[in-house]
Amino acid sequence: MENKLENLVNHRIATLATLLKRQAFRIIARNELEITPEQWVVIYYLWQEDGLTMGEIANRSKKDFANVTRIIEKLEKIGYVSKRKSETDSRSFNIYIQPKVEEMKDKIQNCWKESSDMTLKGISESEQRYLLEILEKIESNVLENLK
Repeated sequence: MENKLENLVNHRIATLATLLKRQAFRIIARNELEITPEQWVVIYYLWQEDGLTMGEIANRSKKDFANVTRIIEKLEKIGYVSKRKSETDSRSFNIYIQPKVEEMKDKIQNCWKESSDMTLKGISESEQRYLLEILEKIESNVLENLK
């Protein structure tokens, strides 16, 4: 394969991530929601398990701790989440979803379904599963190298 930027897997994945984020922003804006794709990821994990620590959110979302801290601060400022000192570890905080976000849940999830449907149009379920397998291997390699 010729060593052109367009043929480098890392470059194509990074470009695709940027495009997907732009697509998500456009759909979110069209639906008049006050949330970013990064904030949605944090909220998603809190919908799965409310009361996670920032460290747990960072681990699950694979975002760095400083980034999660900034996202949480913004979400707290707009009333989407609240922080409470952990009862088991006085050095950490647990993060809880506020009713304001629960009211938006269906709209947010519909935005992500719309984005997924647009992105995966014409790609079979077996192709999607295979792509996920490859992405998991790549992700594992990157995470191993970041240790």
